[in-house]
Order: sequence, then C-alpha cells, then structure tokens
Amino acid sequence: MWIKKHWKIVFLAVWTIVVWLFSRKNADGAIKAMKANKESYEKQISVLKDQHKAEIQERERLRLKYEETIANIEKKYELKEKELSKKEKKRVQEIVKEAKDNPGEIDKKIENLFGFNSIN
Repeated sequence: MWIKKHWKIVFLAVWTIVVWLFSRKNADGAIKAMKANKESYEKQISVLKDQHKAEIQERERLRLKYEETIANIEKKYELKEKELSKKEKKRVQEIVKEAKDNPGEIDKKIENLFGFNSIN
C-alpha cells in the first residue's frame, strides 16, 4: 500500500538508477575517447618536437656550410687580389721601362690601364 501511495518516490528512484546506468556507459565511452585523444595529442606533440629538432639541426648544418663557403670565397678573393696586384705592379714596371724618359706617356698608359684620370 505504501508503494501505491508513494509511487512517485519509487518511480523517481527507479528512474534515477536507470539514468545513472546509461550515463555511466556514456561516461566510460567519453573517458575512453578522451584518453585516446590525449594519446593522439601526445604522439602529435612528440612528432612535432622531433621535426622541430631535425629542422634546427638542418638549419645549423646549412649555417655552417654557408660560413665555410663564405670563408672559401674570401680566401679565393684574397688570392686573386694578390695575383692581380702582382700583375698590375708588373705591368706598371713594364710601362715605366717602355716610356723611360716620358712622364706624360707613363701617366697616359697608367690612366688607361686602371681607368682613371690624373688631376692636372
């Protein structure tokens, strides 16, 4: 008789248990999905960190190669500059020998050789 009189309380208790059971299944699924997402994100972060590390190493390798190349170019430039200076000195000596006592001719030939004009 008590159940007939208080059927709402019994219904509410049964309803609460049913909802709790169904929501528990959904909660377990949600927890599993969240764990799977977390693992996926951790893997992605790991891959990104590895890629970043590789990128930094490659950038450092390229920087070192660049510096080495620049150093080689500078050495070659210095050698060519010295070689050119020797050639220029030799050519000036030849000009002076050819035009022994004619300073005007020496000036003209040197101006033509180096591409500049003297101030008179």
